[in-house]
Amino acid sequence: MLRIPHIIGLILGLSSAALVLSVMSGRRTPQPPTGAMLSECDGAIREVVIHYMHGADSVASVYRHFLPMLEAGVTVDVVCPDRESFDELSESLPKISCTLRPIVTDHPVTAWSRDRWVALTDVDSTTLLAPLHELAAETWPARAGDEQVAFDLARALTRKVRAHRSDLEFDGGDLLCDGENVFVTTAVVRRNLDHTVGSRQELIHKLEYDLHRRVILMDDSPDHHAGMFMMAAADHTMLVADPRAARDMVPADFDADFSQATQYKLDQIAEQCRTLGYRVIRIPTIPAMDRKTYLTYVNVISEVRDGRRIVYMPVYQGAEPLNQAGERVWQSIGYEVKRVDCTTTYRAFGNLHCLVNVLFRG
Repeated sequence: MLRIPHIIGLILGLSSAALVLSVMSGRRTPQPPTGAMLSECDGAIREVVIHYMHGADSVASVYRHFLPMLEAGVTVDVVCPDRESFDELSESLPKISCTLRPIVTDHPVTAWSRDRWVALTDVDSTTLLAPLHELAAETWPARAGDEQVAFDLARALTRKVRAHRSDLEFDGGDLLCDGENVFVTTAVVRRNLDHTVGSRQELIHKLEYDLHRRVILMDDSPDHHAGMFMMAAADHTMLVADPRAARDMVPADFDADFSQATQYKLDQIAEQCRTLGYRVIRIPTIPAMDRKTYLTYVNVISEVRDGRRIVYMPVYQGAEPLNQAGERVWQSIGYEVKRVDCTTTYRAFGNLHCLVNVLFRG
């Protein structure tokens, strides 16, 4: 029969083993996530996270346009593999009013902040919910480093941020929240069904448990992140990409996809949003035949600051008629448009929303 000292020793041993396994797996003590997923379109931006690594001038070019537009009260957490990368970016920027804060990881990262985590906010804290795995982490050191970024941020911002690893596979860009619903791309269904969950309904239940929002699965969405083809805006409005509206504005060197199949997918998403009670606004967008490159005007960062609706909208050199068309749509729903030149990144399959992850809003 076990005596009390033996029982205590057994408990301590099991606890120590659990702690060691937690550290080895890159996880903190597994506490359930709290708070609801942060809205894309409500409140003033207070803090954002970007990534930068030495020599990534295509990314720095976007930051040189975007960061000077941010207000003085905004903090920009810059995730870098080393201090030299942070200094390189800082020295390349024009005058800015926002505050840059280095988050040095001591391991490689990629440029794309959006996919690393989603922010869950409550009254007292924010939880960064990271995916179960990062695609290609087994063979790509920078992607393996991306798996740790949520925990790097939590360690650096200990008093207000904690990190939690989900049991589900996703990219942060697969989830789009307007403060009421979370729209989820078909990629999440494909990556999880019969792997982490046994049914579509189990996936919805698990996402709703984690995100504390109603989950809307888009069963036949385009094969890219939601922010490439749709975006939430104020007044229960959803902007949805419309290639048909851009047919006469294609840049000469762009291999546009005007197929019926792609148009149908986007029309179905627009109809799904209408059925849910959204005011749906279609916006000219040109996807490419590779299904990853987009000339898009919904891959934005937006805020409502002192009653002003502001959208930081990507634009592209050589596509000015299309840029103007996208700008007019945002202006028609009451937004002040601030243009961000994303010419250097869109052919790498990402734009502004892919590079910038909002951590706190007012």
